[in-house]
Amino acid sequence: MCNLAAAHLPAGRPFSWRALWALVLLQLFGNIASLPLMRATDAPAESPVAWALWTAASVLLIGISLFMGRRIGLGAPFLEGLLPREERMAWLRRIVGLSILLSVGASLPVLLINLNVNPETYPARWKLVLASIDAGVQEEIFSRLFLVTLLVWLGSLRWREADGRPAHNVIWAAITFSALFFGWAHIDQQLTSADILALAAIFLISALLGLTLGWLYWKQGIECAMLAHFAVDAVDSAIVVPAYLSGNVWIQAATVVGLLALGVLGWWLVRGGEYSMR
Repeated sequence: MCNLAAAHLPAGRPFSWRALWALVLLQLFGNIASLPLMRATDAPAESPVAWALWTAASVLLIGISLFMGRRIGLGAPFLEGLLPREERMAWLRRIVGLSILLSVGASLPVLLINLNVNPETYPARWKLVLASIDAGVQEEIFSRLFLVTLLVWLGSLRWREADGRPAHNVIWAAITFSALFFGWAHIDQQLTSADILALAAIFLISALLGLTLGWLYWKQGIECAMLAHFAVDAVDSAIVVPAYLSGNVWIQAATVVGLLALGVLGWWLVRGGEYSMR
């Protein structure tokens, strides 16, 4: 039986230093993983001082996010050690399945906004996969772990359920605001107002993705949002778009079949992964 009910994290739980340092190290690893793509695209490299300052700032940002999250039932269930040992594998199956389903479902919309990509300047796939780690970590730390948590915490000061948890309309309002910000942040700055349809498509698709990622954060934890974000970026940038750019109908057909097989695998994993959080 497929059960996607909310996985409630305990509210008022102790602060998790383990989760803090794990997330800080993860964002640092993401920064390093993005270097090959930055060099390939001639993006300006950050100095060691900038890296040190950003890492120090991330400690504060992540720490505040986890502190607020522990009071309202949001956070990182695995990294905080909130999953009973016997239920960890079921949870892992669940978040992997959801990530696969989202990456497959987002493949066509993401392809539509990349139809005009120049195949001659398209980066190597392995560089895109590594950069996907950085996007999945950095953007989810700010857009979901920090921004959604902050807005839910502020809203919970006024609107709460009978059990003391934030009201659902507060959570959805926070997720929606974060998604709109996420959509705006992904608008291609090289496009002009004349490209209104392209701008609208990028904003809408990115905002819908942000809504889904926010829902995954709420229901399954920040680890799921990060993994799903990575999966979408990696599958689309390293598989779907290159297949389209190849112009080879056999490669494109094989890609479609592969995506369908991935979708079946994702659905099977979701159906098989049930757990409860205490």
